[in-house]
Amino acid sequence: MKQNIELDKIREFGDIISDTFVLIRQNFKPLLKAYFTICGVFMIGGILASIMYHTQHVYGDTPSLFSFAGTLSFLFGILNHTALVLTVICYFILYKEKGNQPPNIIEVWGYFRYYSLRVLGTQFILILAMCISALFCVVPAIYLFPIVSLVIPIMVIENANVEYSIKKAYHILKGDWWLTFGVLLLLAVIVLAAFAVIFTPPAIFWGVSQWLTGRALDTSFIIIRSIIFQACEVLGILPIIGITLVYYTLTEQKESNSLINRIQMFGKSNSGADEHQSEQY
Repeated sequence: MKQNIELDKIREFGDIISDTFVLIRQNFKPLLKAYFTICGVFMIGGILASIMYHTQHVYGDTPSLFSFAGTLSFLFGILNHTALVLTVICYFILYKEKGNQPPNIIEVWGYFRYYSLRVLGTQFILILAMCISALFCVVPAIYLFPIVSLVIPIMVIENANVEYSIKKAYHILKGDWWLTFGVLLLLAVIVLAAFAVIFTPPAIFWGVSQWLTGRALDTSFIIIRSIIFQACEVLGILPIIGITLVYYTLTEQKESNSLINRIQMFGKSNSGADEHQSEQY
């Protein structure tokens, strides 16, 4: 039986990608169970909001992001993504604390509830920062993307505030920006490819159906499309695990936390053995 993946270690680019898939395979059932249990309400809300937004086409209205349905759909999109990010990170914090063993849902929920408001507020700040940087030029937004991606993992794993998390992200990314960007880019391409494979067949079916019958898109297609879009959110687990492994890699390179912990544990075990020997004498 293959040993469970250890998070606290330095990895090269290829190791980060391969270990991301190994972690998903080893934790597939408990991780998905935690995700659907905790994030299910946000998924259902997102589906309903998306249906409300896109059915405006059916009734001849032009959908607007600033309408009630558009605003609701946008908010549920942020809530769903934030819940996904937080659930996955909390899961792997507990996974590490339990000696590389899967945690249960109650444990993940406890961590999720503790960090939820802090992470949600930070997520809005980060989205605003990315939007402002994108307005000036695409290049600043691309540069900030790896930094922004590390802020939430740092905040949750180290129980830190926003200021500390941003400074820490800048610090550990020095000299390793391309590694982080490369991991995120490759995993994003994989997620988009998987999404295309899932969504293309029903899109072709409904497109051909519309062409043959001459009917416009009906409510049934909108419902199916909304469900598929929300279901594909689960693919976002991939880059979240990837950036979590990047965090542990960069932290180990810059601070060598796991080595220090091992030395401390070794010192404690040796002192315990010496005390035991002195008691015998």
